[in-house]
Amino acid sequence: EPKTSTTSACQQEANQADCLNMGRFATTVPYYARYRQAYPLEFFQRVARLLQLDGTQALVDLGCGPGMLALGFARHVKSVAGVDPEPDMIAAARAAAQQAGVALTLYVSRVEDLPVGVGPFATAVIGRALHWMEPRATGAALDRLLESNGAIAICGAFSAEGQNPWLPCYNSIRDRHKVVNEEVNYRIDPSEFFSGGPFAVRESVVVRKVIETSVDVLVGRLFSMSNTSPAV
Repeated sequence: EPKTSTTSACQQEANQADCLNMGRFATTVPYYARYRQAYPLEFFQRVARLLQLDGTQALVDLGCGPGMLALGFARHVKSVAGVDPEPDMIAAARAAAQQAGVALTLYVSRVEDLPVGVGPFATAVIGRALHWMEPRATGAALDRLLESNGAIAICGAFSAEGQNPWLPCYNSIRDRHKVVNEEVNYRIDPSEFFSGGPFAVRESVVVRKVIETSVDVLVGRLFSMSNTSPAV
């Protein structure tokens, strides 16, 4: 089985963002939590130390999907909310929270559409969703949702460049099946995304881990992506 070197990266900011559209993810829900690369425990611990999370804060996970980040950070904060425009993702997050024994407050919404009275939050986390968000509307919403000294953590899990010999073949197969003209820049530069607003990138955390991954998991991971979803 191929060994996969993964990198989890978090870029802290003095602000945060949210997620647009997502009917496109409706058929990915059964595969997302099961096959997307999980964030390692060390990642949550290091980010919690960086953000000085001590169990007294409120945290919101924007574009939360099935709640992978929300549940991972729950042990480090007092309360956690999750926001996602895809109802089936929110249902999956609710089920995962119940199984984990974690109390999550969940909203089917885009961040800019959250009602007045939600928040404030000390920290917002955004996983693999920043590329679906509109910068200006997201920045304005985060300015409203975050406390004055609040922080944003942009998080992602990626295959380490040049360390997985099987990856080019895998990507070439994926390219043959994905939606044409549906390419999205998944690795948005947060400095550019938040430029002109009150937020600035402060620090980065990188955790690398080598794991063994089966071909079945790699296939399931493709089904969790919008442009190679079961519907596609």
